Amino acid sequence: MGKSPDSGAPYVEALFDTVDLLEELGIGYALVGGVASMYYGRARFTEDLDFVAVSGRESVLAANPQAMRQWHFDPSCTWKLLHDSDVEVVLWKDEHSDRIVERAPRAELAGRSVRIAEPHDLIAMKLRAGRVQDDYDISEIVKGTAINDAVVQERVSPGQFSHYQAIRRRVE
Repeated sequence: MGKSPDSGAPYVEALFDTVDLLEELGIGYALVGGVASMYYGRARFTEDLDFVAVSGRESVLAANPQAMRQWHFDPSCTWKLLHDSDVEVVLWKDEHSDRIVERAPRAELAGRSVRIAEPHDLIAMKLRAGRVQDDYDISEIVKGTAINDAVVQERVSPGQFSHYQAIRRRVE
């Protein structure tokens, strides 16, 4: 557990600029998606960065175009962030986001402290998304991280939990 992304990966600058922007503006966040999956599982390819952010983040970003420019983002788009490096930063927001952010611990990634979704929340998000690539991520997280099945069960629907159990059986 705790594998950092390669500091030469194309998205590392965008990752840290996103963290710096969100922290400067006081927007609660948690890293999710492929990079978070790599932290808990094993390396895989990803083209974008995914974060969850707390309620109200779009209005804060819109009110701070100078901060967005300072951290290399196009201030005309606040529902996702378009970094000067051409890396797209997706900012997820749903009914679970605020709790995911509250539970997100700090982790060391490429020498920097970043808030990253805890593994049960990451698995729950991936189960809700229901994509094939998410099944792979879940299987790798389960292999590399101690997971409490009861916690996962609390955070997903019965059908999603049944799917999780099938993934878990395949990797055992």
